[in-house]
Amino acid sequence: MNVVELPRLKRGDVGDSVVDLHAQLTIAGYAVETIHLDRFGGTTHDALVAFQRRRGLEPTGVVDDETWRSLAEAAHYFGERLMCRRTPNMRGDDVAELQLLLGSLGFDTGWIDGIFGPETEDAVADFQRNAGLPVDGVAGPTTCATLTRLRLSANAARPVAAIREQERLRRGRIGLVGRRVVVGDLGHSPSIIGDVGSRLRREGARVLLLHHLDGSTHARAANQFDAEIYLGFIATDDDRCTASFYETDSFSSYGGQDLANLAIDTLSIALRTPGETMGTRSPVLRETRMPAVVFRIGPKDDLETITGSIASAIYDALTRWIEHGEET
Repeated sequence: MNVVELPRLKRGDVGDSVVDLHAQLTIAGYAVETIHLDRFGGTTHDALVAFQRRRGLEPTGVVDDETWRSLAEAAHYFGERLMCRRTPNMRGDDVAELQLLLGSLGFDTGWIDGIFGPETEDAVADFQRNAGLPVDGVAGPTTCATLTRLRLSANAARPVAAIREQERLRRGRIGLVGRRVVVGDLGHSPSIIGDVGSRLRREGARVLLLHHLDGSTHARAANQFDAEIYLGFIATDDDRCTASFYETDSFSSYGGQDLANLAIDTLSIALRTPGETMGTRSPVLRETRMPAVVFRIGPKDDLETITGSIASAIYDALTRWIEHGEET
């Protein structure tokens, strides 16, 4: 089978691929105001960076394979196509919306990751069975319309995935002792994850360290490790600190958001630098099936001397977060 190679695009490029890029950005809600649809100019760059930031991608302004994949996922709206299990798994924002609707009605799809796997197929079939529809595990027009109608007529409810996440925190061990934590280097941060990992191990946590640039690789490893917490780090050239958690237009990770808020407070104080939290759909946050936060910390040239402070701040935030979860 031939593999289609996606073009890598940057400012200054011209051609049909740039026309396709403009179309994809417009569908995703980032229309580019230009009369030259075949030219990658400044407005294209700005729209692309805004899209990359919202999706949790590195805001390079360059269209790489990961950006093309994210644009493809953002192009699908709920109910416009048949959603079913296939190989490779169907992905998209519409699949995430399907999972959210099913979960809010009590049908368990697993994590709301926008990936149509076996758990989502089973949840669709269970819903069809309960709604008196033909049971085939395929979310077609009738199934989607019925889901929407029932969701609108029912009281708003937290999806099963959110409830499970909070319950796992509540039932968890006291403190960090015995907790399974993954600490990942997603870019230029081996010294950070080394110090964070060492500090958490001293406090009794079972820590897995990962070094890889691909977020999906981190997510698979964390899921296989059955981690309770995932912490990813990227060293940047900026003198700001950000903490990202998983969020779509209508769902956010309860545990991830809470941890991100607590961590950015402690890191901003420890590093004496501005900080902010943001919800994104980056692969590592979307595909990990536990509370997860990705930190961007800089400037990277200065980090070697402050990794101990970073580790202490992360430990303080985790301790407060666990106590908060146990009390909720």
